[in-house]
Amino acid sequence: MTSKTGIPPMDYRSLVSRADLHYDKTVKRSEGGLPIGNGTMGSLIWTSPSAVKFQVNRVDVYAADCSTNSFNQRHSDYGYACGFVDIDVVDYGEDAFQDEDIAQHLSVFDALATIRGAGVKVQTFAVAHQDVFAVRVEDDRPFPQGINVKLKMLRPAEVVTKNHTAISELGIVNDMIVLKQQFREGRHYCSSAVVIGISGRDSVIRLNDELGGKAKVNHTRTSIGLGQPNETEMRLCLKPGPGRADIFIASAATFDEEEDIVAKAVQQLEQARNAGYERLLEEHKAWWNAYWSKSYIALQSADGSAEFVEMHYTYYLYLMASNSRGGKFPMNFGGMLLSPRGDARHWGAMQWWNNLNLYYNAILPSGHYELLQPYFSMFSGMYDSCAKAAEQQWGSKGIYIPEVVWFNGLEELPDDIAAEMRDLYLLRKPWEQMSERFRDFAYSKHPHESRWNWKYYEKFVDGKLVYSDKGYGPFGFTTHMFANQVGVAYHFWMYYEYTLDETWLRERAYPMIKGAAEFFRHFPNLRKEADGKYHIVHTMSDEKYADGKDTMDSMSAMHGILPVVLRASELLGVDEELRPAWKELYENLAPIPTSDHPDAVLRTDEGEPAVWVGAIGPVLDNRSHIDLRPARFCSLCTQETAHDNPGMYQTALATIKYQEARLAGDWSRAASEMSPMARVLANMGLAEPFKQVVLAQLNCVNAEREYCYFNDTGRIKFFENRLTVREGVNCLSAQRLGNAAAGLQLALCQSEPPGPGKDPIIRLFPACPGDWDAEFSLWCHGGFIVTSARRQGAIPFVKISSTLGGTCRLRNPWGEQPVRITGAAEKSILSSGSLLLFETSPGRDIMVEPS
Repeated sequence: MTSKTGIPPMDYRSLVSRADLHYDKTVKRSEGGLPIGNGTMGSLIWTSPSAVKFQVNRVDVYAADCSTNSFNQRHSDYGYACGFVDIDVVDYGEDAFQDEDIAQHLSVFDALATIRGAGVKVQTFAVAHQDVFAVRVEDDRPFPQGINVKLKMLRPAEVVTKNHTAISELGIVNDMIVLKQQFREGRHYCSSAVVIGISGRDSVIRLNDELGGKAKVNHTRTSIGLGQPNETEMRLCLKPGPGRADIFIASAATFDEEEDIVAKAVQQLEQARNAGYERLLEEHKAWWNAYWSKSYIALQSADGSAEFVEMHYTYYLYLMASNSRGGKFPMNFGGMLLSPRGDARHWGAMQWWNNLNLYYNAILPSGHYELLQPYFSMFSGMYDSCAKAAEQQWGSKGIYIPEVVWFNGLEELPDDIAAEMRDLYLLRKPWEQMSERFRDFAYSKHPHESRWNWKYYEKFVDGKLVYSDKGYGPFGFTTHMFANQVGVAYHFWMYYEYTLDETWLRERAYPMIKGAAEFFRHFPNLRKEADGKYHIVHTMSDEKYADGKDTMDSMSAMHGILPVVLRASELLGVDEELRPAWKELYENLAPIPTSDHPDAVLRTDEGEPAVWVGAIGPVLDNRSHIDLRPARFCSLCTQETAHDNPGMYQTALATIKYQEARLAGDWSRAASEMSPMARVLANMGLAEPFKQVVLAQLNCVNAEREYCYFNDTGRIKFFENRLTVREGVNCLSAQRLGNAAAGLQLALCQSEPPGPGKDPIIRLFPACPGDWDAEFSLWCHGGFIVTSARRQGAIPFVKISSTLGGTCRLRNPWGEQPVRITGAAEKSILSSGSLLLFETSPGRDIMVEPS
């Protein structure tokens, strides 16, 4: 069967199922469990010999916020987790989950996890529209046993850390067991609740007595806080019997001390239980099946490498829908909603933008715009605090979003601390003259937060926590990095480019864009020098080039955001009086740093082409590297740039060639977890280098430091579920999957402009490896859905579905060959040349074929 365009319909179930997880053994570490989630609530699922285990995690549970004074030791803050749940299916008898009789399966298409053991089957999913895990246990053993559902605290019931308190309570509401936790410090309050109930089986609730360890049975009761201080576990005990029992695990969280969070979680559970497992599963499957029909990528090659990359791409989209939708906050880059070892994780609970953005760069071409909403919501929500921070910390205007930031932004500082911070951080006051008042204030602050990141690794001396600076004055790892707010603002702009939603542009995107531009325009250390150019001094780039001039970080940010703010203000008809100032700054801005500058941190030999570098020196940390940021940031340099700015395009190619020589031609050496090289190479149309990098990145083969942990067989690159813990303990990561996904999309279909703020042009298969066959349906700027295929090097068709109408710009996939365009006008039209332009109407499909 074919569609009316003559293109066979995609079998989404078969395609997506190629990314399923199949285990025929138990996982040796909890980090290898099966991931489920609904974007707000999630967990890995793993087994012990007698139980199936969960950790209930949420995106909106934070032990502390930007005002905390209690976590001045790195990796010590925590969040996201609500409680542990064990479903113990063995009381007295043989273990149910051993290597010889277990089968575990995650259906990616249905988002359904199934574990089969010895006579026991457990099936579970995260309900698509409610914060509930639905679990069905089927007991087919000759002698069925009682099933105990254990709800366990993450820590002792009462924990005090300086000014911070964490209180956990177990309780009973009717026939449900409850775990509530509350965090307090100053004005910060956050509370969560986990509620568990069942249907289809009689049950009793048991709570261990404080002194004797005896069980006490609680029947119908409406209460909370029954537990004694040393009681950290409660059990919901199901009556033994054959057949099914359905278990529902609900959660909720709040920052409002007046909200009854237990009642909210109970309501979620009751709604789920009233609907019943079958109906929830039907609705859940319907959501996920519709999700997969939004877009696709299908690959094939003789060596299997194409299918390998496709599998990880599909799996990435599964993880994103499981970890980022529906809530007000995005998941944390390390751990996501899948941490299994409690709520303390390496790198803490703050957001690190250079890590977080790797998850979101591939979302817009997939058409799953809903997955970006938590990311946008968090950054919009911190706007006011970021505006205050720009003023207090830097004496600037607009907004300042640091690289490492709390979920609610930055703390408002006392006036005297802010004044001294400006003098110190802008290098107007010698670092050695820091006041004791400022040092004492900084002492209590988290050393990961960019504001205080000059604090070097702390240590205990005679029982006292002691820290020093890095030896570079106010420059820490991320203190003076300023591209972050531009990266965020550009994501807001790109959302507009894809949706053409003027309300979004006016109300959501433009404040971020203008805020980022104004921060730089008013930054005290941006000044016009004798050459007539604006230069920025005393900044850094990507955790290096401390105290550099015209660092890549700042210069690429300004070159990226200024043309966009000009374009956006014109589209909206606002801030006309500011445009001359923005334009004057942009037209006289110093160039992005290159190696032909006499003071560049890296100098190429005379006669060699210039390459991009990290800064104009000297720099305090004596760094000397190339920098390919313009080929991946703010559309500064794309293949289309060759037509508008050939000099910049040639610099990109020269920088890539320089890097290739340093790698001795082996691009796999550039494929670390966070490496953007797959995106860079695909963006610049380099198919074979892209293939090398993306395969190495997905295989984690580049260097010893990318390995995650040890087991009996030696080094393990990644867990059974394709996740790594490169970032540290309890810090599960899919960053490499995000990088590979964005690179793959760029290799197959680009809709990039020649430069920021310019009109995008669709380009097909610009970096698809020569031995890959490919078919895709992806979204492009302007709301165009592009479907095409390449088989044995030939492109038989291009289908463009116009969802919004408007002008479509397509780089001719057949070179200069004439093409026939059908559906763009009343009659089909013939066109030729390298660039095809045609008008479209909303809801129309346009076929482009060689004439």
